[in-house]
Amino acid sequence: MVSYIEVGVSDFLRLMKSYLDREIDAKSYCSRYFDLMTKRMTISREVSTILQIGFGDADDYDPDLRLEHTILEPALRDRVAKTITELEGLGYTV
Repeated sequence: MVSYIEVGVSDFLRLMKSYLDREIDAKSYCSRYFDLMTKRMTISREVSTILQIGFGDADDYDPDLRLEHTILEPALRDRVAKTITELEGLGYTV
């Protein structure tokens, strides 16, 4: 029988805060965010939307490739901070 790991909003918040506190770099942040998004979650539609936008932000980050939709680290940091604010505004904490 396959065992599925379930993650919660606090797992995402912990990751985001680790990134903003410079405990991990942007590349590690994006990789870990993508990995968390593959896990099972029981969340509201509103939280799902916020986390999907965060996924898009991480996907848009590329320090080596400059396209119309790519962002650099300062923009990624701003977007991560905004996502934290939105999730905390819904009452979520680490």
